[in-house]
Amino acid sequence: MWALTGVLATITLLRIVCHDACNAFICLNAFTRYIYLPAYVCLIVAARRRLRWLAIVNLAIVGCHIFWLAPDFMRDRRFASTTTDVAEDDSKRTTVRILFANVWYRNPDFTAFLQEIERTNPDVIVLAEFPFAWREPFRDSPIMAKYRYGHGYKPWRSEQMVVYSRLPLRAEIERAVTDRLVHFFDVAIGDQTLHLIGLHSPRPTYLRNDDYAGFWSELTPLILEARHPLIVIGDFNATQNSRVYKDLKIGGLRSAHEDRGRGYVTTWPNGWSLIPPIRIDQAFLSADVTCQDITEGIGTGSDHKPLILDVQIVAQSDRKLGKDLPGNGGRELREAFGTGCQHNRLGGAFCTATGPFGDRKFLIDKLLRLFTAQLSKAVFQLPPAGYP
Repeated sequence: MWALTGVLATITLLRIVCHDACNAFICLNAFTRYIYLPAYVCLIVAARRRLRWLAIVNLAIVGCHIFWLAPDFMRDRRFASTTTDVAEDDSKRTTVRILFANVWYRNPDFTAFLQEIERTNPDVIVLAEFPFAWREPFRDSPIMAKYRYGHGYKPWRSEQMVVYSRLPLRAEIERAVTDRLVHFFDVAIGDQTLHLIGLHSPRPTYLRNDDYAGFWSELTPLILEARHPLIVIGDFNATQNSRVYKDLKIGGLRSAHEDRGRGYVTTWPNGWSLIPPIRIDQAFLSADVTCQDITEGIGTGSDHKPLILDVQIVAQSDRKLGKDLPGNGGRELREAFGTGCQHNRLGGAFCTATGPFGDRKFLIDKLLRLFTAQLSKAVFQLPPAGYP
């Protein structure tokens, strides 16, 4: 009993002291919902047997677990004063429906997915891992005839985010971030402009091409500098228990799931394996975007459930993130992810040369990576169903 408690206490302490310090810890934290459950059993046993210190330690672990899970069941109301104003005038505003899906690059079920598009009737479609074999069926399908905008009809490229839209796009930019292509595009909604960022992050593994830390070290400043109103949507390969998720919230964004009080939902592995389900597909909104609803689709043939997001623009501001936050959280994060950022390309925590915690995180990652590399490959690496 003490051995199990010691392991859980160590994991808890590492989460507090060096959150996501290496890829193995990132994978552990992704399953925060499940890995601390034995502490509840240990607490009950310790209480029944009157083992005082065992009960105290497990009570502390359970308290941390509840604290970390609480946001999943509570609404994020940090911007309530801004978004409440839209409720009084909903009828005069345009609701935009956005569908995001990681469709899996070897998915043969394009027909089922086209039918899901027809059922959900989105205004904007953002797809990751879009198979080359789907191009012609999508181009020839009458379901897609109304989606006249976007680069989904342009030459196919590996790792490309594919966008289809029936609303005019005022700008489209593809930017290489490590070995991934991130799509920045502006959607015209009447005389307003909605700025969107579509992304597909590498996995937090020790494989050569999975530069998770480098990807987020490079992309986070771009997100923080993006104009309002803003939506960041995609396959983050990061859960609500990750450092990435926390940093984006500090930087002035909020999760659409938490906005609706649905932080507990899951999107992966969509019934493909016995791995406990988690949410690694995310949608983040700036304060001047109100979330009307967010649901999950079916995602036939994929290990991800699609996200179906309904939003309205509260006001056109063209502000940048972090300008009006208490403590100027955006500025602090931009300093932490400064232009002199140096990251470990073998995987690990965000290691910056200019940020206040850079040296410590680099050292922690350097030490832990030596004995967690093989453990990560054996225990935490996900099954080869494409790449989530």
